[in-house]
Amino acid sequence: MRGRASAPGSSGNLGPGFDTLALALELRCVVEAEPAEATVVVHDDGEEWCPGDDEIVARAVAAVGPPMRLWIRSEIPRRRGLGSSSAVAVATVAAALRARSAPVDPEEVFRVVAELEGHGDNAAASVFGGLQAACVGTARRLELHPELIPIVAIPDFELATGEAREALPAEVRHAAAARSVARAVFLVEGLRHADAGALRCARGDELHERPRSGLSPLTTRLVEVALEAGALHAAWSGAGPSALALVREGAAAEVAAAMGRVLGPAGEVRRLAVAAEGLT
Repeated sequence: MRGRASAPGSSGNLGPGFDTLALALELRCVVEAEPAEATVVVHDDGEEWCPGDDEIVARAVAAVGPPMRLWIRSEIPRRRGLGSSSAVAVATVAAALRARSAPVDPEEVFRVVAELEGHGDNAAASVFGGLQAACVGTARRLELHPELIPIVAIPDFELATGEAREALPAEVRHAAAARSVARAVFLVEGLRHADAGALRCARGDELHERPRSGLSPLTTRLVEVALEAGALHAAWSGAGPSALALVREGAAAEVAAAMGRVLGPAGEVRRLAVAAEGLT
């Protein structure tokens, strides 16, 4: 029996919501799975690739049962901060369960993938859709004002999450932590009401964006120009190098154009829909 599942990509952190907040984006990863003697990924040309035991698809299969043959089709650019690993893990877990006629409990899929990744923000968005907050194996959907439109600038180059993690400081000063908590509170309120004043108070992350700025100065510049062009909020998308801007309709074209001028031919700017539905 072959099981099939689909999960959206996502933009994690959203600035001050480090490893906690994520927004599901309508970029999809579709996985089909069927039982096999060893876990392999079948490419479109029929060639098979055996993922290493430490790779996310192999770990996702192993977390829920025996080996699987996998067919993966993804619209999500890899290693760009758009939740590609969470989406493929979520879809793989669900497809593997369905291939064995096992029930798929979204809450359990979320817990499995959050544990695999070590944080739950992107996993929550991929499983449940919309704007999500994750904490210690629990996820909650938050309200996002319907007029907010995601604009994503996606550079051509990759930035591995592991490399981005290594750039983070081992310790954070109390004052910086307090400012980060305040920014996160204002971010949640600002996203709920599309409140420009609250969102201004959410800018300037010190926990991950500032320490990572040397890895991708381009991402920092994309955030700056998006805000200058009228975005209500802009931030690194996950660990980068993509940048996310949230705008009202009237500013969408100008913000996209400003980000496009900075990015030039070395990437693309896309207007995306929020994925209201997660795992299917």
